[in-house]
Amino acid sequence: MERIAYMNQRDPGFSNMIVLQKEIVEHNTGRSFIVRQGEVFRVTGESTCDFVVFNLENLRERFDQARTKVDNGKIFLTKGDSLYSKYNNIMMTIIEDQFDGTHDLQKGMCSEKVYQDIFQKNFDNFNMSVLGVPAEKFPKHGCWENLSSALKSWGILPEDIPSPWNIFQHMKIDVITGKMEFTNKVPPPGTHVDLKAKMNCVAAVSACPWFGKGKALEISIYLP
Repeated sequence: MERIAYMNQRDPGFSNMIVLQKEIVEHNTGRSFIVRQGEVFRVTGESTCDFVVFNLENLRERFDQARTKVDNGKIFLTKGDSLYSKYNNIMMTIIEDQFDGTHDLQKGMCSEKVYQDIFQKNFDNFNMSVLGVPAEKFPKHGCWENLSSALKSWGILPEDIPSPWNIFQHMKIDVITGKMEFTNKVPPPGTHVDLKAKMNCVAAVSACPWFGKGKALEISIYLP
């Protein structure tokens, strides 16, 4: 639903807010959105959302995992933290975080090749006891393809899409060895994260297939 069709509708989930747009991003698909400075981008979901953001006025400026970790001084982001670009500019600030887990800032995107490699080469060694997904139910593609499709109309090439901030992806990280492991921790229904735009942005999301266990996302854009 486009903004012009939604702006004058009341939404009981947004008290004292002006809802500009509300969309469902179906399982294992992607979508891009314009989010202008001062607007808030809400992600509501029960499984991982791969999230990237670009400067609307200069699409070469984009979210950067490394700058974001260094400038916040942490690897787990939550309310009060910001997403930074490669130019060290704040792109968005997290103003609400209802997830009682952590959001991943280490990994990249799943993809067709990743699933092929896991299925063909490493299935027996992969931690299937955590995921509980049989090989035959692995997705045919992933977030790499979803975000590539969502950003194609902006002229953004797949190789220019940055590594994402993986919202709702709770990872177990050993502080000594750095080893990363998947977990089954997911948010309960209705859990959301709100990001306030500090510049005019193009934001893109993928409703991660999560090895066949992913779910749809609800995306809302509103004015406080």
